[in-house]
Amino acid sequence: MSDDVVLSAQPSGDATAIELVDAGDVAARVVRQYVESQLSPRSRDNARDALRRIARMVLGPGATAEAFPWPALSYEWAMRLRRGLFDLTTEEKIKPGTANLTLSHLRGVIRTMYGMKIVSNDVLAVAHPGMLKNVPGSRDTRGRMLSPDDEKRLRAAAIELDGYRGPMLDAAIVLAIGGGLRREELAAATVERLRPGQLSIIGKGNKERQVVVDDGMGRVLDGWLRERKRLLPAHDGIFCAPWNPSRPLSAWSFWTLVREAAHGAFGNAEACDDGCRCLEVVTGPHDFRRTFASRLLEQGFDIREVQVLMGHQSPETTARYDKRGVEALYTKRRNVRVIESSEAA
Repeated sequence: MSDDVVLSAQPSGDATAIELVDAGDVAARVVRQYVESQLSPRSRDNARDALRRIARMVLGPGATAEAFPWPALSYEWAMRLRRGLFDLTTEEKIKPGTANLTLSHLRGVIRTMYGMKIVSNDVLAVAHPGMLKNVPGSRDTRGRMLSPDDEKRLRAAAIELDGYRGPMLDAAIVLAIGGGLRREELAAATVERLRPGQLSIIGKGNKERQVVVDDGMGRVLDGWLRERKRLLPAHDGIFCAPWNPSRPLSAWSFWTLVREAAHGAFGNAEACDDGCRCLEVVTGPHDFRRTFASRLLEQGFDIREVQVLMGHQSPETTARYDKRGVEALYTKRRNVRVIESSEAA
């Protein structure tokens, strides 16, 4: 099959059948323009994954996004893709969230082609969410919240790491849990933006927010900052690379350190593998952010307040971070009277 193909404007009765015609390098230009329009590296990676997923659904395993005939997309083909994504969710090959993210990128590609003057207004209309709707369904969200005992054991294992890694990782975990930081935000945190009682960070979407550093967090962070001063790092990052203090900590290195401490605290074997218990207790650094949200909700913060503190655009996103479990809801319900007593006063 040639890489330079497009779909016919009218698909046949077979959802996988396509009529091939020469398309030059238009499809490759569309993919390049759309991916490069994404502002963050993670968004670009997500865009590439989504476009590749669509290409392989139609053209078969191993197909590239550049091989897909984007300029010939029509309403009929968009509906077939939507149905195909829904079928993948019912077969539990992908989650509804992944399907809907893929549809979001499909809409984005259509808008990009319109901006490039490749498709008409009729095709642009397909990109409207009311036309190309999300697929229904939901699944349990990933991750968990750490219990107080989990946190204590993880921090104890972190402190045991050799050299400056111990106090640094302990402080990083405290800041991540107490401030609800993403690992990228923690790695990018700078001394310059640290003030008594707060830390200013640039988060997702290039948005600035203020993170509260309470007294307990401050004491742990101060201890690390004294150690950091002795290391004489040449950068302004609060945290240092684990084996080279002259370089700032990266998000990947933070994840690696957390994995090492988690295995020391919860691992069930000498070597850590995919079946190790430590991966069940700490699924990743994002569990710290989930713990932050869940503990605030436990202590009476409403969802809007937690949304602001986490820097989310919508409360629906914040709600996905609530890991208190349904039993906490049932316990709360048991302590609330809904039906008035029928006993005489």
